[in-house]
Amino acid sequence: MNKAFIKKYGTLLLLAAGAGIIFQLPYIRETFYVPIQKAMNLSNAQMGMLSSGYATMATFSYFIGGIVADKFSARKLLTFSFLATGALGLWFSTFPSFNTARLIFVLMGISTIITYWSAMIKATRMLGDSSEQGRLFGLQEGLRGILNALLVFGMTAVYGMFANDILGTAWAIRTCAIVVIIIGILNWFIIEDTAQEENAESLKEVVVGTFKQLAIPRVWLLVAIVFFGYSLYGIFGYINTLAINVYGLSVAGGATLGGVRYIIQAFGGIIGGVIADKIGSRLKVIIAGAVLTGLSYALFLFLPADKGLIAIVLANFVAGMFFIYLIRSQYFAIIDDAGIPVSKTGRVSGIVSCLGYLPDVFMYTMIGGWLDNNSGKAGFNMMFIYAIVMAVCCVIASLILSRVIKKDKVIS
Repeated sequence: MNKAFIKKYGTLLLLAAGAGIIFQLPYIRETFYVPIQKAMNLSNAQMGMLSSGYATMATFSYFIGGIVADKFSARKLLTFSFLATGALGLWFSTFPSFNTARLIFVLMGISTIITYWSAMIKATRMLGDSSEQGRLFGLQEGLRGILNALLVFGMTAVYGMFANDILGTAWAIRTCAIVVIIIGILNWFIIEDTAQEENAESLKEVVVGTFKQLAIPRVWLLVAIVFFGYSLYGIFGYINTLAINVYGLSVAGGATLGGVRYIIQAFGGIIGGVIADKIGSRLKVIIAGAVLTGLSYALFLFLPADKGLIAIVLANFVAGMFFIYLIRSQYFAIIDDAGIPVSKTGRVSGIVSCLGYLPDVFMYTMIGGWLDNNSGKAGFNMMFIYAIVMAVCCVIASLILSRVIKKDKVIS
């Protein structure tokens, strides 16, 4: 095992750790919702406003982050992101006023996206050549799941050390924040600086160049693939609710499913990446994943609302999540398939993330309305039909991109 190998995969491990752990802080309210609510005396609506403040800023930040990633050093951007996010986490652990908390979450929408997301994608892509992109992004996805699980278990252990729920939550948040800061310091010493010549474009040239990417059809196809694939991923978050409300799974069992997701993420991500590079096509993995995910949703659609079928529901959950992580593992690896130059990775990934993650803005409200207005399994069935449509669209977009690539592999 030579030094280059250790350096390469040590860097990938660090990027994977950061990719999961940095987002634990803006989503900390999901893990410790009730204790945070009690500590700050917030209504459910106010808790929701913390979420929406972060999501709104993040949506705008993806686009800006792509520009920043192609202009400034990934090492400096990643280090700043972790140190700033960790500091914001420590600030939030003091449970400040509601308005201050809103500001913290908006600022995290900047620190976890503008100076982090596209820079992380670019740093991952730069670790290897075209033949390695599938396994690099797949390993990152898989390791991200494992390390995320370890952090959550650690935070839960810290929380359990305190008899007072509020104090336990505060120290769980601080534990996460300290880990984030440590990763930031490691980034400074391990991540290599971008070569100076890669940053030779002026900021104006990078901005203009970013908007020029919007005129490239294959960029829009990348957006479409992520949009449809991300929709499939987000919808699966409702399977816990389906299993509990329709098929009689216990609340504890539902919580266990949440932990199982991290394990499935590890297997799905790593296997998806290895297969993609072995067959020489990341798009084929996405197409296969979308077809199989669509079939999984179809099974949910046609299963009757019978509590005796809970075992089939859980087995289908595991299979469906695995198929979804095949897709997720290759989201950004296909930027290489599309012939996007490495120097433009940041701006293209920014565009793809900004527009591809738009389901966050409307999908949950839409599905929530279906579930509120249709009792029993009827609302879920509407969701499954929508999911099947998304799977079909993902396959179509992937096939079109494949044909475009065959005509002309590289763009300037």
